[in-house]
Amino acid sequence: MTDLKPSQPGAVDAIAYNRASSALQQEFALLQQRVYPEPDAPEPAEVAALHDPVFDAFSFYICTHDRVVSYAAVVMKTIEHGGDTFYMGGLSCVMTDPDCQGQGLGFRTVAAATRCMEHSNLDIGAFTCDPPLARFYARAGGWTIAPDVVLIGNRHDGALRSDTLGKVVLLRLFSAKARAAASTLASGVIDLGLPDGQFL
Repeated sequence: MTDLKPSQPGAVDAIAYNRASSALQQEFALLQQRVYPEPDAPEPAEVAALHDPVFDAFSFYICTHDRVVSYAAVVMKTIEHGGDTFYMGGLSCVMTDPDCQGQGLGFRTVAAATRCMEHSNLDIGAFTCDPPLARFYARAGGWTIAPDVVLIGNRHDGALRSDTLGKVVLLRLFSAKARAAASTLASGVIDLGLPDGQFL
């Protein structure tokens, strides 16, 4: 499978998710099944796409022996906040094969994904994680907890929210525009404007 050959051994490779071959997309999804097994998971041929088309996803991954063993995606979209428009990115689907954990692979994929965000045209980076994982993201990508920020999927009743899910919000302000709006971005509610059931 040529698209599973790393550019060099142990390298973090990157590709726009929508431009990845169906075989590579399936490898990403199969990694998710190994990391988060479900009793009634579909057969490999029926594996669903990892990222909703609503996101402009970019995949970072490490392959060994024709298998994807570590993965992190940057998902991007435009949001409206405080009467202004911002181009936002967040980390999504960060995972490492259980057989390969403890080797720093996740650290490397997150670091590569974050470096890409830092050098992109994104205004802000924001996503949620379980509180114990915040230290990992701080070390791998300089992500800091924004204690006064609540992320919501949308404004509908029953929408997913960081506070009711028990998640912490990690936030970085990349652009001069975002830093100028720090007072409004670093506190209050940020509406991601996502379809029901979607979240970061």
